[in-house]
Amino acid sequence: MTETHDIILKSDRRGRIRFTPEQRTAMLDAYDASGLSGPKFAQLHGVNYQTFAGWFQRRKRGHAPLAVGTGLFTLLEATAHAQPGSSCARLEVQLPGGARLLIDNMSSLSLAAALIRELQLPNPC
Repeated sequence: MTETHDIILKSDRRGRIRFTPEQRTAMLDAYDASGLSGPKFAQLHGVNYQTFAGWFQRRKRGHAPLAVGTGLFTLLEATAHAQPGSSCARLEVQLPGGARLLIDNMSSLSLAAALIRELQLPNPC
């Protein structure tokens, strides 16, 4: 037997359905698992495709709030090292794949931050 869930959906004066950030995240997660095309998924779920595509792009670019457990972020281990007699510290970041970043100046820090941001984006392949 098919299980159903009753949910109250809010709509504005023009009849457009309003989705909470949690509902958007759940819908995007369902899309990822569905294997359907974006337009087909949006049509089946009663969402305007342009709206759905906007949600997808914001999540891809990192502008949407991420729910815990979505797998789109990774915890990194970082350790700061200070050499005795030195005024500067060195930061070591251990990446999930086993690679390590050694950061010992401000220009390296900005490059490392850019690399980590890029690694957090969903892999299109």
